[in-house]
Amino acid sequence: MAQDSEAQVRWLTTAVVAVTGALWGLTPLAFLLDGDPRRALVALVLLGGLLVVYARIVARHIAGTSQGPHRARTFLLFAVVVYGAIPFQGSVWIYTPLIVATAGLLLLPFRYGVIVLLVVAAAEYPLTLVEWGPLASSAAQRSAGVLVAAVVAAGIVHYARFVRELRELRVALAEMAVDQDRLRLAGQLHDLLGQTLASITLKTELALALVDVDRKQAAAELEGTIAIAGEARAEIGDVVEAKRSLDLGAELTAAAALIELTGATCDLRLGFKEIDKETGDVLGWTVREAATNIVRHSDARHCLIELDEVDGRVQLLVRNDGARGERDHQPGSGLAGLRRRVEKVGGSLEAGATGEGVFQMRVCLPAVHDRESGHR
Repeated sequence: MAQDSEAQVRWLTTAVVAVTGALWGLTPLAFLLDGDPRRALVALVLLGGLLVVYARIVARHIAGTSQGPHRARTFLLFAVVVYGAIPFQGSVWIYTPLIVATAGLLLLPFRYGVIVLLVVAAAEYPLTLVEWGPLASSAAQRSAGVLVAAVVAAGIVHYARFVRELRELRVALAEMAVDQDRLRLAGQLHDLLGQTLASITLKTELALALVDVDRKQAAAELEGTIAIAGEARAEIGDVVEAKRSLDLGAELTAAAALIELTGATCDLRLGFKEIDKETGDVLGWTVREAATNIVRHSDARHCLIELDEVDGRVQLLVRNDGARGERDHQPGSGLAGLRRRVEKVGGSLEAGATGEGVFQMRVCLPAVHDRESGHR
């Protein structure tokens, strides 16, 4: 989860800083269009340095971490560089105070950030009159423009943070959904075995106490213990059988919903209408295991679940584009158990990376289950 969060922060930060850098780059470009390469170079150096600092601010904000003890000094750095360069850079530089307002919204406590925003917007009015001449309407428009642009810029950073938090929440909910079924089964087995083992313990202790007093009664108690154990075995079998008997259609729908809960898309392609029950059970388990692995062990953005007939056999293909690397795809007990289940009914399972970031699982099974081979 921590690695996923760090990757999301890096990706979102890169996107936000790239957009911001493109907008800030309009100022040096404006100087070039005015035929002033010297001021264009100065603007490029000043804004490039501020963009490096701004990138760190954005990364911390998206990650939800503190801006550090020197955030006030960082804000003053933006203010000094931007306003200090106005006398030398002239009228084209007059739009850059929006950077100061944005930095105030991201670095300072909310109430102080709003105050800075209003002060910067108000100061833009006289600065425009000085640089562009006594045209009140134009000055008012530029003042309002700085206000709106700063709010939008800070809003983009906040939105990126909300996107990261929402994705993490989706993954957490998906993992909870995966664990819920296993916890329910564990609870059923706990209740069943707890009562059964207590009964077996009592009857066994009673048999031990009677063995030297009444061997016939002790034997009867032992027979009762064996009967209880047999009933418990049958009941456990019923619980497990209920767990094993999966509805393939329901599993396909649940898998797609679970994968999409993480924010990925899932493409279902079904070319089969009727499948043998036992074959369908195996395929249901395969779909469930594959969906679980995608949620827990990948950063998939798109998944494909395809069920079709190939050369008279049922073929299930599950592919995703979010493999994290070979170390994250070490065979586990789930995949090993699934392989045994597939081979038991005369099928085959292949799973592994097929390209950069692509992982797929392919299962081939007979369309009609062979009971003799399945119970050998």
